[in-house]
Amino acid sequence: MVIIDRALACALLATRRLGDNRGWFQIDFSVRELQETGLSFDHVEQLNHSYTEHAGVVRGLNYQADPYAQAKVVSCIAGAVYSVGVDITPSSETFGQWCGFQLTPENHRCMYVPRGYAHGFVTLCDNTELQYLTDNVYSGDHAKSIRYDDPDLAIDWTMGGIVGLRPDILSEKNRQAPLLRDAL
Repeated sequence: MVIIDRALACALLATRRLGDNRGWFQIDFSVRELQETGLSFDHVEQLNHSYTEHAGVVRGLNYQADPYAQAKVVSCIAGAVYSVGVDITPSSETFGQWCGFQLTPENHRCMYVPRGYAHGFVTLCDNTELQYLTDNVYSGDHAKSIRYDDPDLAIDWTMGGIVGLRPDILSEKNRQAPLLRDAL
C-alpha cells in the first residue's frame, strides 16, 4: 500500500496490482504495509460491506464513541463513491475540517480514516458497494452520527454538481443526527 494523497489525518492509498497473461492479483490490504506508512491500524477486527441501490444517497456521517472508536480502511468494490472524513476531535487543530476522495473499483484506491473522525460517503452511481475494514468491533450503544448537511461543515456532497443528492433516502439515524457542535 502506498499513500498517494493526504488530507488532514486521512490518506488515499493505492493498492499493489500484479498482472500477467492470466489477469491480475491485487493485495487490497496489509496491516504491516499500512503501519510502514505511519498510519495507525494494528489489526483487523471486522470487514463490513454495504450496498446502496441509488446514486446520490448519503450514508453518514457516522462514528463510534470511545472506547469503541474505530479506524477504517474503506474501498469501493462496485459503483463509485465520494468518501468523506471529518475531524471530530475537539482538541485537534483541524477539528471540524473535512476531506474527501473518490473511490471506484477502477482506480484501485482506498481511504484510511483514523480514530477521532466521522466517516460518510455519497454514492455517485446506482448499485454501489463499499467494503471497509475496522480495527474495533461495532457497538450499537456507541454508534453515533453527525448531520451530513451541517452548515458549519459545508461539505460539498455533490462534488461540484456531479451528483444530485437524494435526501429522501436517509436512514432514520442520519436524519435525526445532531450538528457537530451539539454532538460531542
